[in-house]
Amino acid sequence: MRTQITRHRRAARPLRARHSRLALVPVSLVAVQLPSTTAAAAEPGRSWRLHVKSAACAQGDKVLVGDIAEARGGMSAEAWKELSARPLWPAPEKPGHQTALSRERLAAMLKHHLPDYAGVCALPNQLVVQRGGKVLDGDGLVKHTVAFLTERAQELRGEIDVTDIHVPEYIFLPNQRDTLDILVSGAVKPGRNNLLLEVRDASGKSQRRFAVTGFVNVWKPVACASRPLNRLELVTPEHVTFIRKNLAYYPKAWDGTGGPWRATRSVGGQQVINQDGLEPVPVIAKGAKIDLVFEGQNLRLSAKVEALDDAGVGQKIKVRNLQSKRIILAIVQDAATVVVR
Repeated sequence: MRTQITRHRRAARPLRARHSRLALVPVSLVAVQLPSTTAAAAEPGRSWRLHVKSAACAQGDKVLVGDIAEARGGMSAEAWKELSARPLWPAPEKPGHQTALSRERLAAMLKHHLPDYAGVCALPNQLVVQRGGKVLDGDGLVKHTVAFLTERAQELRGEIDVTDIHVPEYIFLPNQRDTLDILVSGAVKPGRNNLLLEVRDASGKSQRRFAVTGFVNVWKPVACASRPLNRLELVTPEHVTFIRKNLAYYPKAWDGTGGPWRATRSVGGQQVINQDGLEPVPVIAKGAKIDLVFEGQNLRLSAKVEALDDAGVGQKIKVRNLQSKRIILAIVQDAATVVVR
């Protein structure tokens, strides 16, 4: 089994759902890189940069450098420890409150509060700072969504490949003890799956919900026509070959079991045979000459009739009396007999 993340967009909107859930472990923050107008080499010999996040939490009265940024490059651990504890501007007044700074405003704030390092900061389009709590970044949300869908898709018994994940850019949790659950309505299926991320407080009460989607590719051998099949043609083993296909694009593919079957519509060679394109081979075929038996309380009569439809055992079928030409509705008893009671 392999899992591959090809791309994802981040978007969020409230939605309601229920069913199974999986708690997410808080993930580490990842800085958002955007082009900076000032080169990292503004100061000779400096090989590192400060990457400012899109969302951060301040745990004290002041926003610290370590709250909003991380060093990338050659900065020593000792130097970063000292720099990360450096206070900047006041944090939002109350726990749970947030402040948003545009890229321009953020650049001005860093130039004022961190003048000696402002030139080596890579800035996001916007920085949102919350007082207290914690923040989960989009990259972590993508990884947990992929893991959730991959685990749930194992019952589909194929090679699983989860792609095109849509998650929020970040999610703020009001308190450190809050959790984030994944909710899904029904079983995970091949193709697009709609999920919810639900923030719960320490008591388990739901606080907020975010819409999430992911595309589940399921590769496995699928029954295909080894040669072109005509409508009403019997589907026998020599007519079937198995070709590796993505069930996300063939949700109605026949699994190759059951039968005997016949095709209800034409199928091209090497094309997938869908379950709704098959029907059981009828016990009585249209045009067959069979016996009609009338069973009364003290009377039993029989006559030769012609089947006007295809039907299986226990099904109703129209038949025509070969002598009187009268059309009668009867029940199929076996391959040679229909009954009227």
